[in-house]
Amino acid sequence: MKKLMLAFDAEKPDLQSLEFGIYLARLTGSALTGVFLEDLPLAPPAAKFAYGSVYAESIRTENPPELTYKERIAEENIRKFKATCEAQGISYLVHRDQDVPLDELVAESRYADVIISGPALFATSPLETPAEMVKSLLNKAESPVIISPHRTYAIDKVLFAFDGSSSALFAIKQFTYLFPELSGTDINVLQADEGAIFNEEEKEKIYEYLKVHYSRIDFTDLRGKPQDELFDYCLRELNAILVMGAYGRSWLSNLFRASAADLVLKLNNLPVFITHR
Repeated sequence: MKKLMLAFDAEKPDLQSLEFGIYLARLTGSALTGVFLEDLPLAPPAAKFAYGSVYAESIRTENPPELTYKERIAEENIRKFKATCEAQGISYLVHRDQDVPLDELVAESRYADVIISGPALFATSPLETPAEMVKSLLNKAESPVIISPHRTYAIDKVLFAFDGSSSALFAIKQFTYLFPELSGTDINVLQADEGAIFNEEEKEKIYEYLKVHYSRIDFTDLRGKPQDELFDYCLRELNAILVMGAYGRSWLSNLFRASAADLVLKLNNLPVFITHR
């Protein structure tokens, strides 16, 4: 992986996401592209005057105060991002996007290997986690998305949530291709369908695929309600990353519309890698 992007609210950047982004950039040897999204107010229309039958429009030469303030804050946060990357020895780029934040970020994702976002990007309140912006990004992004954790730990375990769907398998493949640096970590395939029992033929096939890329592979059946069991399992993990295929045709596809998924992101103890076709 060589194109790692990190999404920021230019006015209120998430420092925990920056810490995680630097960790991944160092792990993969990638440059880190900071995407600074500015939700700028629309400038008020210029004053208009009419003199007799002649119409004239004044020309506004100065930005309104709110816009000037937001631009100054964005410039300062970009400066801090550059200084942090330089101090950590990380190569970086900066993209400054000043149109509709979601549209800009989806367009950026088209040219990214992975986009990192905090769970509260452009949240309207501290209780809005995941933020509507993040949910929309997960639905529309044209690259995999990683939701960063509230605290960064070295990854020594990968949790593959697998329900037998092509979407889940696609996510496993994408993660494997993008992060060969994690081939030496522990792998746990979490069987997460309603029956929660691995079909032996299917288990053999996925094991055959994984053993080419990883050396330590385990399987876990999540019994009971799979959404709840997945949350409970993640609650007990720390140095791990959860890999999911979202928006397919199974319960896993609907997870990010369910309360259990909201709990996973509210807990925010693990990074979550999500991709879909």
